[in-house]
Order: sequence, then C-alpha cells, then structure tokens
Amino acid sequence: MKTVNVVAAIICDDYKRKTKIFATQRGYGDYKDGWEFPGGKIEEGETPEEALVREIREELGADIEVHDLIDVIDYDYETFHLHMNCYWATVAEGKLQLLEHEAAKWLEVNDLRSVDWLPADLALLSKIAEAMVDKNVEYYDMNADSFFAGSVNADMSYERDRFIALLPEHGHVLDAGCGSGRDSKAFMEAGFEVTAFDASGEMRKRASEYLGQEVLDMRFEDIDFHNEFDGVWACASLLHVPVDQLPETMKKLNVSLKSGGVIYASFKYGDGTKMRGDRRFSDFNEKSIVKLFEDAGFEILFNEVGTDNRPGREAEMWVNAIARKS
Repeated sequence: MKTVNVVAAIICDDYKRKTKIFATQRGYGDYKDGWEFPGGKIEEGETPEEALVREIREELGADIEVHDLIDVIDYDYETFHLHMNCYWATVAEGKLQLLEHEAAKWLEVNDLRSVDWLPADLALLSKIAEAMVDKNVEYYDMNADSFFAGSVNADMSYERDRFIALLPEHGHVLDAGCGSGRDSKAFMEAGFEVTAFDASGEMRKRASEYLGQEVLDMRFEDIDFHNEFDGVWACASLLHVPVDQLPETMKKLNVSLKSGGVIYASFKYGDGTKMRGDRRFSDFNEKSIVKLFEDAGFEILFNEVGTDNRPGREAEMWVNAIARKS
C-alpha cells in the first residue's frame, strides 16, 4: 500500500492558553465535506515544518509559526497509508482565508466532536482536548476545601528556614502558586513582605482570607516582574507547568529576582510528564532539576530528595532545590 507523508497544523488562538482550535471542511476529492486539520503533502527537500508553512499559506493565505509536534498519526485508508505529522501552530501574519476549503470553524474544547472529522484527524482529539482543558486548576477549584485543610498545617519549616537564611532581613518574597497561603503566612510572621499569586479562584479566595491580604489572580505564564524580589518560593506549584514551558517560566522567575536573589522549588520525584488522575505533573529528579535551573541562569545551592510532609502521604517522594540567581 502506498504511503503518503503529510503534515497538519492544529492552529490555536494562543499557544500558551489554547481556548480554540481551527478546523476546516474539505471542498474537494474523495473525502469532500469531511472535517480536518489544514495541511498537506511534504514535497521533496522540505522539512515537515517548511511544508506546513507553505501549505497553510497556499490553503489559508496566512503565515503561521509552527510550535511543538503533538503526535504522528498512522492511518490506513482504503487505497493508501497516511503518515501525518501534527503540529501546534499559531497565526504569525495575515488572516485565515478559505482559498481551498468549503468551510471553517474555531472550536472550543466542548465543541471538538461537533463536526464530522476524517478518521485520521479524529485520532488527535483526545490529545488536543487534554492540552486545551486545564484540569489542574479545575481540580483545585473543585477540591479547595479539602486541599486547604490538608495542606495549611503541613510542616514546611525545614525548607522555609533554609530559604529564609539566604534572604535579607525584611526582604520581599514572591509566593508563586501559594495554594492555601500557609508559607506566605509564615513569611509574613517572620517580617517579610509577601506577594502571593495562584491560578485557582477558589484557593485564592481561601488564601486571601487566611492571610488578610489579596492573593493575585495569576498563572506562571503571566509573570512579568523585573528585579523585584529577594526570593521566589514555588512549593509544589511549578510542577503543574508543562515541561516544554518550564524553561521559559524559569527564565521569567530569574528576571523577577534582584541580583543574588534565591528561589526554592519542589517537584514530585520522577522524570518527565505524568498524569495523576486528571492532573498533569512535570516530574524531576536530583539530576534533571540541576539542568532546569542552570539553563535558566541559576546556581544550585541545595538539592535534596525527601518525603511528603503531609500526614498519611509519607511514601510520596519529592525533590527540593534552592538556587541563586547567577
């Protein structure tokens, strides 16, 4: 059976916050009226990314930026085998126009199965939906009471004291992904100025009340601080940033620190992306965490593996690191 090598663009409205994707309806050929992700054949001498840029310009009249490979789909149609490289993409210049397709739609996650997809494209929907839905925030919103109760009294004094010893007296700390506000409160009681943020509305509500000050509505991708903090505390929070976005996030945190500032971060012990229930985690170990920090301009000061401090979860392993801005 003949193999046809093609590329497909999953064009999203925003690469970091994927709320919509662009679907097109074929206007020609054996599969006319079927819905697909735009793209086409790879020509001789082209890389998949080059082919995708050319195809979208020809089909939709716009220039795109090609991002990460989502998946490679292999599917047997009646007369040929399709080998399809599928990439996230965003519009870089121009406006999407229907030059070859019959129709097009921007689809939100709940609408993904509202059109009649071609079989090969249908195989991508689960991965696309997973990337579009932030199940992590949804989890904390739905379980805010139990998470607050289970974490607010967890003993993090060992890690905090080691972190505090590296800070100037009355310094400014960013509690990045503050959760219950447990550590923010400890820093405030120790005389530090604290700025705290969290992505979960329900956790912000509880933490703000607990602290007696507003917790900012912010995600890691929103960080835009410059030379403002003596320390960044990211306890069990950076672990929800996708692995491919962590290098940029770490560089932003570096920029947010004053010269010589320090950062603490903890991750579940492991390697790479893991799904635990509906939540996505980026796991690290004592070796991989060093590269993450050093590539972002930090010098590792402490790097230890330890157990969970919450009652009943002592079997869970974590890697904890403190680093200084180089």
